[in-house]
Amino acid sequence: MQKRITIGIDPDVDKNGMAIFNHEDSQLSLYEFDLSDLFMQLLKHKAICQKNKVELTVRLEAGHRVKRTWQARTVGTIKNVGRNNEIGAQIEKFLVKHSFKHELVEPCGLSKYKHDQFCSITNWDKKKATNPEKRVAGLLAFKR
Repeated sequence: MQKRITIGIDPDVDKNGMAIFNHEDSQLSLYEFDLSDLFMQLLKHKAICQKNKVELTVRLEAGHRVKRTWQARTVGTIKNVGRNNEIGAQIEKFLVKHSFKHELVEPCGLSKYKHDQFCSITNWDKKKATNPEKRVAGLLAFKR
């Protein structure tokens, strides 16, 4: 059986949630990076996986691919959604350009999971704080 790692990414304007799930030992790690640091981390992990012959898959929450319908939201919320979608589109372009094996995951309500629920699903230590971006990325990586 080939070793596998899945990286989950929740795009955000300020800090992107990133999770790394090692399937072999069921180890989950959670991070937050701005866009440039996220790209550097992706390249670093791709190189490590290639060197060690580990299959790497990136799962990106792809809200930018959803055809939106009219929704009653405030102007500020709509602006943030648009900015987050653009970050997601830029991450997708990066993954394609650098030949990452990746999956685009339509938003499916993962942000509704609170810390306790996340810990129950992933066996994450309840004493280690999480935020919505880390939880979504963690669930993307963990729920394969």
